[in-house]
Amino acid sequence: MQPITVPGVPLAHYRQHNGGVTLICLDCVQHRTFDLEAVIRRLEARGLGGDQTGIKAVAGFVRKPCPRCGGARFESRPHFPQRPKDAGWLVVPGPKADAPNVR
Repeated sequence: MQPITVPGVPLAHYRQHNGGVTLICLDCVQHRTFDLEAVIRRLEARGLGGDQTGIKAVAGFVRKPCPRCGGARFESRPHFPQRPKDAGWLVVPGPKADAPNVR
């Protein structure tokens, strides 16, 4: 399969961040986050570049309208875990909030 050159950072990059893909409807701002690997598999199945597809280009491949407003204009962004432990990081306890030099 020939890689498709599309805008944005390739989806493969976000694997190291344990990320996902968020689609945002530009008409009503409804958003939904999808599993990164599921998005890559679906793009590969459709012959659309797989993990070399740019994050910004994912929105252009959406086939269904927004379930909330019926809009068809989307933006795609990377989604990063909100808590360090979700990304597989080791959380080391820091100084306590009541320590004298911590505000």
